[in-house]
Order: sequence, then C-alpha cells, then structure tokens
Amino acid sequence: MVVFSHGLARRRTRRGCVGPFHAPRLIPNTIFDLMLDLVRIILIEPSGPANVGAVCRAMFNFGLSSLWVVSPRCELNCPESRGYATHGRPILESARVVAELSEALADCTQSWVTTGKLGLYRRQSAHTPREAAATIVQTGASSPVAIAFGREDRGILTRELQQFDRVITIPANPDYPIMNLGAAAAVVMYELWQARLAAGGAAPLPTAINRELAVGARKEKMFELLFDALDKIDFFRGQSPEHLRYILRHTLGRVDLTTIESDVLTGMARQILYYVKHHP
Repeated sequence: MVVFSHGLARRRTRRGCVGPFHAPRLIPNTIFDLMLDLVRIILIEPSGPANVGAVCRAMFNFGLSSLWVVSPRCELNCPESRGYATHGRPILESARVVAELSEALADCTQSWVTTGKLGLYRRQSAHTPREAAATIVQTGASSPVAIAFGREDRGILTRELQQFDRVITIPANPDYPIMNLGAAAAVVMYELWQARLAAGGAAPLPTAINRELAVGARKEKMFELLFDALDKIDFFRGQSPEHLRYILRHTLGRVDLTTIESDVLTGMARQILYYVKHHP
C-alpha cells in the first residue's frame, strides 16, 4: 500500500506564491519509495484541464507526488480538472507552476521527455517506457529526476528537446502513434511503478496467492491420497488404472502446483475418502 502524508507545500504562479497547500508526499520506507518521491512529472503548456486532472490521478495511482506545469494554457484547478483528478486532487492543488522549462529542470540530475514523433535523431536515442523506468530505478537518485510530457497539439519542440538528456517513446500503432496526454502519462508511470516493485522484490500483484512451488514429497503424498480416493469411488473401473494415473500425474505436473494448490487437492482427496468411509 502506498502511504501518503500531508507535507506543507506552496503553489506558485508566474506572479509568485498564492497560498499554502498540503501536498501528498510519499513516505519513504525503502530506497525505492524515496526514488519515486524524487521523480518529477512536468507538463509543458497543457491546454486541456481534463488531461491535467487525468495525469494527477495516474500519479496518485502509481505513487508519484511532484507535479510541475510549464506555462499552462488552461485553468489548472477548475471543476473539470478536479473531477478527472479524483483522489489525485491534492497533487493538482499543490502543482508548481513556472514560466520556463529551464526552471523545472534546473535542479534535476536526470531528465527524460516523451515524444511520439521519431525523426532521425530522436529515433536513435529513444527508449521505451520500460527501458526508461528500469534505468531510473537502477540508477537511483539523490536529487529530482524529471519526466516531461509535451503539448496536446504540438508535442515537444525541437529547441525544447535539446534541454533533455534522454527521450521516451511509447511503442504504438505506427499508423497513429500519438497518444492522449493522460494516457501516455499513465503508461510511463505504470512502467515506473512496475520497475520499482521488481527492484524492491515485491510481487506485481500484492493480492496474488503464495507462489511457493510444492516440493516432491508434498506432491507424492497428494497423489497417493488422490489415487486412493479415485480408486475408492471406482474411477478406474473398466479402464487401465496405470494409464489414467499417468495422465493425471503429468497433467498436474505441467501446472507447477504451488504449496497451497497441492494442499487443496490433498484436502479434496481426504474428503472423498472420508465420505466413502461414512457412506459405504
């Protein structure tokens, strides 16, 4: 579970600070949590409040909290953006607004920018979101790492591209590779979250069952009881018992049974034997 606390922050505009806001801050339990807290999402001149809100929602989904906006062409904290942000509203409210891209990148040790337009030079230096996320997590950080997204209508300009260290491109249908801002941000953030889980040794799905595989002795006991139970209900009558045992053994063998799954089948066999014994 991602836990946030409310750290005091101030939202800035071109005219300066306009008031205090409580910004969500990731409480670092590990170096990987700290790394995510240092990832800075930058939106360059966004024009759609719904897109800004969607980015904030995705940030909250994937454990990010630092949003910078360069010269927005829309009202950031409006009903539409707040509606799309849902639980990411604190991120929206504490977004830092600056007039120039250079301000957002000034203290970053590593900077990435997303683009769907791959010219000759962009194509040679492009990384997929998965590659970029792995690099960011493996490298670690003691100061902010920037991931920027361009305008909805024009993307990133060539003169702006030169301010970044690396380029991210999302592999998509070549007939229409340009993605919506909110969707593109969600893809990149998802890969970053997955890289963080992998680096920390956590399972991709925290609700997944225990994947510890059953050892040979445990499976042999299971098959002993299972075959005995099937024999007691005449499952093998009129057929080749050895042939059917072989099929069952290798069918379940291909599944790579976990300890839990093996125990469930063992319990099923014991219940069959119990029923047969008490209902002759």
